[in-house]
Amino acid sequence: MRVLVATNMYPTAREPWFGSFVAEQVDALREAGVDLDVLSFDGRRSRAAYARATRDIRARVKASSYDLVHAHYGLTGAAALAQWRAPVVTTFWGSDLGYIRWQRAISFAVARMATPVFVTRRGAAQLGLPTAAVVPPSVDTSRFAPRERDAARARLGWEPDGIVVLLPGGSMNPVKGAELFARVVARVSESRPEVRPAYLEGFTRDEVVDVMNATDVVLMCSVSEGSPVAVKEALACCTPVVSTDVGDVAETIAGLPGCAVAERDEAQLASAVVAALSVGRRSAELRIRAQRYRPAATAERLLEVYQEATGTTRRRGFTARLSARIPPR
Repeated sequence: MRVLVATNMYPTAREPWFGSFVAEQVDALREAGVDLDVLSFDGRRSRAAYARATRDIRARVKASSYDLVHAHYGLTGAAALAQWRAPVVTTFWGSDLGYIRWQRAISFAVARMATPVFVTRRGAAQLGLPTAAVVPPSVDTSRFAPRERDAARARLGWEPDGIVVLLPGGSMNPVKGAELFARVVARVSESRPEVRPAYLEGFTRDEVVDVMNATDVVLMCSVSEGSPVAVKEALACCTPVVSTDVGDVAETIAGLPGCAVAERDEAQLASAVVAALSVGRRSAELRIRAQRYRPAATAERLLEVYQEATGTTRRRGFTARLSARIPPR
């Protein structure tokens, strides 16, 4: 099967972490035998990038015999639907579902003209498609695995002593709740003065493995999320997670030692962090939970979606029959 992946988030030499979950999904699909080409672009600085992507997708599909186009993010899905030769699968990652109203409107339309994939059941319900396919992002548990904390800190150049609480996002990203995070860490320091904050920004993928192992607690204060990969990466390294109730975090960490979901309240979050610190990074249950999200399982589920999309695809108000090219299993 030949697939063109179109994405507005993909790792670069300058930002090796940007869209790493998409790149890892691409790797898993290639391992499963899918012939994939990737068309990536950065739409953060100029909306004109989407116009260029629309043109490039049309040219690529016209020149090659792709079985389908897999678009990542609602706006990219709109660009992919500008061509008519290949069916479109669109994965909605969360921030394209409601945080910005006009983006939600585009996603609403795209989800009904392409084959939609959501990373959480909550996201599918947000767009009024509760029975749509749900494929959470995977975590590479062969890479993200427990390491000795002091050695990880030494490789990062961090001080060996003290408690590190990590915000799994940038310090300047308002969606990640950096201000609330700072207040929570300050409150925790009242009882645990050795605590200090850290932010998941500017690291290579290999360094992120050390960050997750050098951290004592991951604290997610986001306003909005889909299915955050950082949570699964932390669990794979046996690092507890405390979070606001966003995306599928509550489902992902339910019942795990040291992990908790709390209201967007600094006192409640601080209390949950202190409780997590008392448990520490010892429980293998966290890693076992992370292994549910192995890349092979994600690839298998996406292949099922591809089978559906190339069999019967809804396009602009009518149903077009297309021959499925994946051999029956």
